[in-house]
Amino acid sequence: MASLEISLSDVPSEGLGFVSAVTRMDLDLRAGDPEFHGDLDFSSRIYADAKEAWVYGLLRGVLNQECVRCLGLFEKVLTVPISAHYRSEDIDSTKKKFKGRKKDESKSPEEDVDSYLILNCRFDLGEMLREQLLLSIPIQALCQQRCQGLCQACGQNLNQRQCGCEVLDTESPFAILRRRFSFGKNLQE
Repeated sequence: MASLEISLSDVPSEGLGFVSAVTRMDLDLRAGDPEFHGDLDFSSRIYADAKEAWVYGLLRGVLNQECVRCLGLFEKVLTVPISAHYRSEDIDSTKKKFKGRKKDESKSPEEDVDSYLILNCRFDLGEMLREQLLLSIPIQALCQQRCQGLCQACGQNLNQRQCGCEVLDTESPFAILRRRFSFGKNLQE
């Protein structure tokens, strides 16, 4: 396993191909953070000059998730495109980018890339990878698009088998508004 800390001097002018297995410890993932089946694979190309670096690559792994409808556990292959910019503390790149630009001009592609700091001519990919990974994980995970969820009466997973319970007619939380609106309408007539 390669270290996720890179020195600017280690990056040749033509760029550096960087491949590494990334562990939970590398990403500082703790209890309650997403679970993965094994390590994640990170492959990238890194470019640098004396004060800046650019990282382009892919982070891949198998994510263990719980479906929000049926509460079943499932695995999902996750591929996260990585695009990051590192800059030294002494570079004031925001002034350079915005100087002389009109308000209505569109952003350049470089401005859409996340920016991180280089300290003592070294930069750590771990924090950036952690952030990019966590932002890419869906909040409302479904085991399948047509997940039927759980029976409201008995709790049976309806993806596995139908339970035979009668369909519950649950009242909408907005029913009170409907009744109130209908009541007011009747008074006006």
